[in-house]
Amino acid sequence: MNIDRFISHRGANTEYVENTIQSFQIAKDFGFKWFEIDVQMSLDGELFLFHDNDLKRLAGLDLKPTDLTIAQLKEIDVFHTASDTTDKIPTLKEYLDWAQQQGVYTNIELKISKKANIKYAENLVVAVINLLNEYEGINESIFISSFNKTAMKELKRYKKYKKGKLFEMISWPKDFDYLDTELYKRYKENNYLAIIINYDCLNRKRVQYLKNKFGKVFVFSVYTDYEVKKLLDWGVDAMFVDKKEQLKITL
Repeated sequence: MNIDRFISHRGANTEYVENTIQSFQIAKDFGFKWFEIDVQMSLDGELFLFHDNDLKRLAGLDLKPTDLTIAQLKEIDVFHTASDTTDKIPTLKEYLDWAQQQGVYTNIELKISKKANIKYAENLVVAVINLLNEYEGINESIFISSFNKTAMKELKRYKKYKKGKLFEMISWPKDFDYLDTELYKRYKENNYLAIIINYDCLNRKRVQYLKNKFGKVFVFSVYTDYEVKKLLDWGVDAMFVDKKEQLKITL
């Protein structure tokens, strides 16, 4: 599977409502071929695109999206304050239909609250896999990731789909032993596509270590053009970017 250097993070989210079809369309029209989306499951078992554990930031509502039915979620307007735009929360099926039509590629991140129970995580994985299986050949255009250990363990059952290993380092010195031993062991056992790690723990030497150890290195929490240029210079394999214009950055 060939992954582009730049992955659109929730679509063109600096100028339109994140994780919406229009946000992805704006980024696609600009030239992006790869997209990162966040997937959760509604109270009645429907899959939808949303990042946060609550609706405060995007809808001004003190509610958890997973406590609502898909019909209730569809009634909610989500907004982008800077551009004064509003939209609706899409289902995963709506996104996949669009992605298939547009011929684009996707990183599906399973968003699971730290307070969620094990059963929710397991059910989310099963629901996502069941939906993906309805699309012939879609395993060639997606990979799946999650910070949730239960979800990643459940995903081991599905060899057909590639997975990326998300890892957020708090401190390189404190977390290095775990990264170098236990995480690496799991990485090899599960044949992950890449390690996906946060920008703020990296420098040139550390990126080289990660590439030598894990093969491919993808980076998240990349915000500024300066950071994008640094990562290009350090030779990372992919990065998740918010601004569509960052697609055009070169060394």
